Amino acid sequence: MRTNRMTERIAFVSYESGMTEDGVPTDAKKTTHMTVWAEVPKIPIREVIDPQTKLNVRRETPTFLIRFLTEKEIDNRWRIEWRGQEYEISGFDPDYQRRDVTTITAKVVAT
Repeated sequence: MRTNRMTERIAFVSYESGMTEDGVPTDAKKTTHMTVWAEVPKIPIREVIDPQTKLNVRRETPTFLIRFLTEKEIDNRWRIEWRGQEYEISGFDPDYQRRDVTTITAKVVAT
């Protein structure tokens, strides 16, 4: 395991709406499930042509490498918060053979 390269702190967050005791729905509340150390080996930035506006749009798709074993099982509906930006999980690849590292690919959430 390459733990000495895991120098970035990321948080797994989700937004869940709830209900009051009276049954009134509330707005989505941000919940932080856990934070882990990660390695971010590359951040490919791709230019994509938006079909509606015909303009080039830059998309960030970082790859995060984290430990295989975490305190909670990661839900693919969670988002990753890293350096003040949120990313949604687009790929999840645990290494079951070596049980060493889990690779998570993500894409930036449009604000």
